[in-house]
Amino acid sequence: MVKIKIDGIEYEVDEKKNLISAAKDAGVDIPFFCYHPKLSVVGMCRMCLIEIEGILRLQVACNTKVTEGLSIVTKSDRVKEAREGTMEFLLANHPLDCPVCDKAGECQLQDNSFKEGKGNSRFTLEKRNIPQEEIGSNLIINHNRCIVCYRCVRFEEEMVGESNLGLFERGYHSIIGLAKEEPINHNYQGALADICPVGALLNHKTLFKSRVWWYKSEESVCPGCSTGCKTYTNVRDNKMFRYMPRIDEEKDQYFLCDKGRFNVDWLNTNRLFSFYKNGETSTSSTVLDEISEKISRSKKIAVIGGAHESDQNLKSIKESLSKLGVAFVTEARVSSEQYKEPEQIDFQYTTDKRPNTKGALDSGFVSTEGIDSIRSAAAKGEFDLIFVIKEKVSEILAGVPSESIVVLETNLTEDVTKAKYSVPIKAYSEQSGSFTNKKGWTQDFNKSMEAPKGLSSSAEIFSLLEKKTIELRSNTREAAVGNR
Repeated sequence: MVKIKIDGIEYEVDEKKNLISAAKDAGVDIPFFCYHPKLSVVGMCRMCLIEIEGILRLQVACNTKVTEGLSIVTKSDRVKEAREGTMEFLLANHPLDCPVCDKAGECQLQDNSFKEGKGNSRFTLEKRNIPQEEIGSNLIINHNRCIVCYRCVRFEEEMVGESNLGLFERGYHSIIGLAKEEPINHNYQGALADICPVGALLNHKTLFKSRVWWYKSEESVCPGCSTGCKTYTNVRDNKMFRYMPRIDEEKDQYFLCDKGRFNVDWLNTNRLFSFYKNGETSTSSTVLDEISEKISRSKKIAVIGGAHESDQNLKSIKESLSKLGVAFVTEARVSSEQYKEPEQIDFQYTTDKRPNTKGALDSGFVSTEGIDSIRSAAAKGEFDLIFVIKEKVSEILAGVPSESIVVLETNLTEDVTKAKYSVPIKAYSEQSGSFTNKKGWTQDFNKSMEAPKGLSSSAEIFSLLEKKTIELRSNTREAAVGNR
């Protein structure tokens, strides 16, 4: 830590951070466009101009090293005039289409224009008009809005490891465009739209779907893989529209991959809201009563899956199982990827597609035998009941008679109609809890959607089965005593 002065006030800041980030930690916002804490510094936008004591000319904050005794001024008349000039220059050709721009409401250009701009422009000529282009399988570029901050180019080269974009032409004619003939097709097109500080890069999947101020947002965690990226959920009319990255500089979390970001349809469509018996819709009382009756007569049961469930649900399920008075085995690891350290497919996405495998390991929701041994035992009929929590029965238990299988699912799948019993459960977004990611970080998520009335979580289902089974045994004992 070092001591620096900002606008005459002394602060203690981290010398390892960029000056813009260090000032933000001290509560001082320095406006910028091209700077990003995970990307190289280029100083292209000239928005972060500041005065440095002892230096005559204005300097860019993003390229100023944090050192002991540094003294800067961020609010002088010179700095204000320079920022106003930068904003006037950037807005000279920028179209006034905020009412139809998807970035409106979360746009750095809007924010900096209101805070640092003059409110008027001396530019009277016709603004340039370049046709919009599709540059990716889920990415379009509006050249007229682009301020040539170079963030997208640096992100691709430095984070994704590809060079699909480049800067072409010069001066007034400068544009960001495809550097190859093929369109962008990688896993970070959503991140490209995020990292763009204006509305130049946008995704087809969210285009014109909703205004950002209509969303209800909650802090959450991506359920797409074991990385456990922090997110904000964007919900409107109880429908999940998108995830947005929740930046955590301390844990080096800034981005979301497309596989996690856009995987929201399962929360909005084809949900399972009915109990099933033998492939037909049934009632909760019929299904749960029959499952409880089977448990009461069982010698051994298995619970497979659970790596999609929260730490709290897994702990509660184990507590309920221990009170049933039946031998049981649990195994959340149903794929080979879960039995080893997750491998990186790219810089974010991993081979383990479940968010809480580490949490299942930590809570003891795993067996010593492993899934292969359990599958073999199930095929031999060694389990009276097998509960499968949000996993594909057809892949895990191929050849096992459906008469012993109970599926707990959030969505209506083919497995639901083939199992003996199927029970609807809440999705993670309809609960609060935590996931433990591959690094052992336990990260909380808040409930962001309202579950349909009467829908229970997996933990609540097992708790209910526990009570019903204990009550059934008690009634059976009382009836036996009464018959003596």
